[in-house]
Formats: sequence, structure tokens, C-alpha cells
Amino acid sequence: MTAPWFVPVGGRPEGRVRLYAFPNAGGGPASLTGPAAAFPPEVEVWSVNLPGRQARLAEPPRDDLDGLVEDLARDLLTTARPPYALFGYCSGALLAYLVCRRLTELSAPGGPPPAPGRPASGPSPGIGRPASGPSPDAGSRAGSAPGPAAERPILPERLLVGSFAAPDVALLLRRLPSLPSWLFWEQLIELGGVPAEVAEREALRPILEPALRADFGMLAGYRHVPAPPLPVPITVLYGGRDRSVSRGGLLGWRRQSVHRPSLRELDASHWLAEEAPDRLAAAITEEIGCVWATA
Repeated sequence: MTAPWFVPVGGRPEGRVRLYAFPNAGGGPASLTGPAAAFPPEVEVWSVNLPGRQARLAEPPRDDLDGLVEDLARDLLTTARPPYALFGYCSGALLAYLVCRRLTELSAPGGPPPAPGRPASGPSPGIGRPASGPSPDAGSRAGSAPGPAAERPILPERLLVGSFAAPDVALLLRRLPSLPSWLFWEQLIELGGVPAEVAEREALRPILEPALRADFGMLAGYRHVPAPPLPVPITVLYGGRDRSVSRGGLLGWRRQSVHRPSLRELDASHWLAEEAPDRLAAAITEEIGCVWATA
């Protein structure tokens, strides 16, 4: 049986709103246990569960961004329980944005309808262009026949992005994935591309490197294709001591939504989930609190 694309973190089935989270490069559900524990009972946290890490370590990591976005979006067509929001952290912000964008395309009148599948040898869909369906390793429910609700997806109430510049101006590390192992880690640590506790545990590097390379490889291959602003409100969360993302890069998110984005500064550096899990959870809760108040 194929592993699910999204799994609960912390377990709060009584929650009134779901927060689907997309961790940083190389991360998985365990990366979000700190913030997940700090949310009130009304918020049920789910994390994307990508192959090549944690519970799916034995599987090869994905390296096709277009196909991955398609699979995740189509999985949410059938598994998302509204009301819900998306939260992308670091490079996960780009993935969350692209999934939200794909859901918006699928929800448009006359947009591409969900399909049960596509041939394994078929090309990956281009981001922002119609696709024929999920890849063969889509989640356990993504390949099922869509019902009426899947024909017109319910969009997230809000897209929250943390520690990442707008997709049209983000500085992506295009050379990093091709570097030899020793230089890959040297550059990654120098640029602050992994949390301190990961950088310090050299014994874990052979285990973590394949997923990190795959994730940074997908980032390196990303080329932004302009698209209409999302109909979903965006909240931008950032650390006041983060020097890796410029103010202009953060403000650039206002071009990606028809709503005026909300900017929230936290007392932290780049690593919000690791350094300030309580403050991160509190800020997100404030941003999505009105959702369950009217649910």
C-alpha cells in the first residue's frame, strides 16, 4: 500500500481547522512536532509526508517538482477536510504556494478536471499548465475516482509562508545539488541551509543527504512562470534576525494574492520552527482563528 502524502502530527482529530504544513528542505513530519504541540485544540496539524525521509526513508526521494505538485494537489482534492489552511516553511513555502496555485487552477470554471491517472512514461505537467493526472506513486486516495467535491476543489482559507522570499524573486541555490558531498555540506552549513542541530550531527549526513539533494535539486530547477494572483489571502512569517531573506523578497508576496498580505515578524532568526515554536504557533493561530470561529 502506498504511503499517504499527508499525515497528522500530534493528533487532534477534534480540531476545527486543519493546517497542512510543508517543512523545510530535507524535512518531514517530525520537523514540525515543536510547533504542532503549541497549537490550541482547535488546530489539527498535518504534514506533507515525502519519500526519502523519516517514515518513508526506504523510498527514493522525489526530484520532479511539477509531478510532485500535481500529486499533492490532487491528493488534497480528495483528502482535505475544510476549513483548512496551508503553511510552507523555508523551501516548503514554495511547494505550498505551487500546490495552492494548482488547486486554484483546478477550481476554475472550465479548468482541467481531475483524472484517475497518467502513464508512467508520460511527461510531468508544467506548473501553471493543465495536467492529465497524478503520477503512479500518488497517495493512497489521490488515484481514486473523483466525486462531486473533487470537481470543484474547496480552496484553503489562507496560505501562510515562513522564511522564504516570493517565488518570482527568491534566490535559489542552483549549484548546490551538483557539488561533491564534502562541499555540499560545507556550502549548506555556511549558507545556513540546515538547522544547527542537523549541521552538528555529522553521523546523520549520509542518511539526510539524498533527500536534501533532491529537495534542493527541485528548487534549483524551478523557473517562475507568471500567473494570476491567488484568490487566497497570504500571511508572511519571518524572523527579525533572519539575514537570508530581504525585506523586498518578503514584500514580493503581495504580487501573489488579490488580497493584501499580512506580514508577521517573530523574535527569531531564519529557523522559526526550531527557535520559536510557541511564537510561530501563536502567530499562525491568530491568522487562522477566524476560520474556526465561523466553521
